[in-house]
Amino acid sequence: MRICEYSPAQLVGKSFECSCGTTHTSAVKSVTVEDGAIEKLAATVKLSGASSAFMVCDENTYKAAGETAKRLMEDSGVKTSVCFLSAEPGFDRPEPTEQALGNLIISYDGSGGVIVGVGGGVVNDLCKLASRAAHVPYIYVPTCPSMDGYTSDSASVIYNGVKSSINCKCPDYLLCDTGIISKAPEKLLLAGIGDMCAKLISICEWRISNIVTGELYCGEVAEMMRTYRRAAMENAEAAVKGDKKAVEAIINGLCLVGTAMTYARSSRPASGVEHYYSHLWDMRCLEEGRQCELHGIQVGVGTVLSLEKYEKLKKIKPDRKKALDHINAFDQAGWERGVREYFGRSAERIIEIEKKEGKYDKEKCAARLDRIIGNWDAIMDIIDEELIPANELITLFKRIGHPTSPSEIGESDASAALAFSHTKDIRDKYILSRLLFDTGETV
Repeated sequence: MRICEYSPAQLVGKSFECSCGTTHTSAVKSVTVEDGAIEKLAATVKLSGASSAFMVCDENTYKAAGETAKRLMEDSGVKTSVCFLSAEPGFDRPEPTEQALGNLIISYDGSGGVIVGVGGGVVNDLCKLASRAAHVPYIYVPTCPSMDGYTSDSASVIYNGVKSSINCKCPDYLLCDTGIISKAPEKLLLAGIGDMCAKLISICEWRISNIVTGELYCGEVAEMMRTYRRAAMENAEAAVKGDKKAVEAIINGLCLVGTAMTYARSSRPASGVEHYYSHLWDMRCLEEGRQCELHGIQVGVGTVLSLEKYEKLKKIKPDRKKALDHINAFDQAGWERGVREYFGRSAERIIEIEKKEGKYDKEKCAARLDRIIGNWDAIMDIIDEELIPANELITLFKRIGHPTSPSEIGESDASAALAFSHTKDIRDKYILSRLLFDTGETV
């Protein structure tokens, strides 16, 4: 049986000698996706070897499932303390900042033999990092399907003003109660669907990067993402109406994205340029002291924008002279001024990162250009094979109530264009904006 045919629970504890030359493994010990899964929490705490728990949630997730989780553990004799994450002034929900992580770690007094995270992506990311620092097991009880990092061994946090992917540990145990998650606010369900649709772009760009940079690509992991992305899109309308089986299809996909990232040892199966729109909007909102939209919603809009840009890219044929002139005209000082103007407090870290990565090194750019021009037809074939028309996704999003444009999430077309221009600056991942830079094109 191929990897794409397994459910999250079936992949637990398995190692795969893959045709890509890699042994795929995940450290997650148990995944349960079913109605009533939270009833297994106390037994899972004891399975972890702990007799006490440090539960992390926020006010909303405590009402959704935290109160029940605390009762279940205490009724079984598990001593439980609760840490509430709080939003910073001017924000209506907690953000994954280094300050929030520091506050969480300081709050942990060592009495909890296991950390139990009850909530969404922010709770999960901070708990993964805190459990690694404390060297204790971690159980995650999601209350919504709003993001795809359930089972990953990385956490997305804002570090020194830059949205960064930090290596950490996977949850040891995952209890996804579809009865709880199906009651999540519709917007959170939409966010999970938006994040799953992003796999259109991520797999396309992973394959393109394999050609242009030689980055390792795994067809098995990619097919797993295609399979569960299609399932999420097919079940989207029923899921937003609270259908438990449809929500289960979304949850299975979101769980397997994290596993796929662990298998690939990178975020490639999960994210591409569409996620970078979201990361940059997050960073700008933090810089400006305003609340950003939910990550998955932003990613969904970023996916629409990315599909539209790829459609324009298909009408271009790269010109070597034009591209080399563009590469050779790169002005480092001018680039740094633009970075400082856009990124503000986080600019110096962006500039320092680039000094190490050399994304704009003229010789590296020219070498990539040779591979791009020599494989342009193959790149176009990948785009045709992996992507759907932007209007097809827009139609689905409008049916389920997911935003389709920047204006619907508090951003302007100008802010989206500026964000796209800087997506190539923040991490050394080969994405559409870097392909356009190497070819000297704009779309």
